[in-house]
Amino acid sequence: MHQWQNGDKYEGEWKNCLKHGKGTDLFASGDTYTGEFREGKPEGQGTYEWANGSVYVGGFRKGLKNGFGRWRKDKDDPQSNQYEGEYKKDKKNGKGVFKWKSGNVY
Repeated sequence: MHQWQNGDKYEGEWKNCLKHGKGTDLFASGDTYTGEFREGKPEGQGTYEWANGSVYVGGFRKGLKNGFGRWRKDKDDPQSNQYEGEYKKDKKNGKGVFKWKSGNVY
């Protein structure tokens, strides 16, 4: 495991001194990312969990949410606000469904 001075940690595969392959980032903020890396950034499939309980599972490109993914406001509450659909450059983009805890759907 490698640890940086700011408290961030990484455990996983390396290539040319960069995160590359499968691994886990443990951020000092309490956020975590587990999945695939390419040239130091999340690339491919992975799971990002925020310290506040939100979770995203899906595609990444150059460190940003990209492709198909699922986000839920509270990973432990299957009825919490959630989005399932397409992302581009870290933003919802294209076809998708947003469901609110109230039951409303867009």
